[in-house]
Amino acid sequence: MSEYKSISSKLTREDYTRFIDYCNRKGTKPSTLIRKMIQKELEEPFQRYVAGINNIEYNKRKDNFSWFARLDNGKKTAIIENIDLNFLINLNKEIEIAIENRNHLLDKKHKKSVAISSKLLKK
Repeated sequence: MSEYKSISSKLTREDYTRFIDYCNRKGTKPSTLIRKMIQKELEEPFQRYVAGINNIEYNKRKDNFSWFARLDNGKKTAIIENIDLNFLINLNKEIEIAIENRNHLLDKKHKKSVAISSKLLKK
């Protein structure tokens, strides 16, 4: 039988209200959400990103594509294999739309502009 222990945290009134509203919108109890958030955090490795590049390869024998991640450590990992051309065309279009939406949200005006964390800017 598992033994359970409690953990608590102090929040500002504003954060508390926002968290309760968030839980209500999700239809979950605060304790359930906190437990799931802690479990998710503990299950994830500390290093959340690795270096590498995307690589899409065409298989002319099957007339389809495969999407791989080629990591800087030399490993090659399949993300999706046996992709239909129409799927890739649709994915490309959706990526372009998502990037346009992000650029609009960032108020990007110049092609060479990049996202800069607002935390780096002096207020």
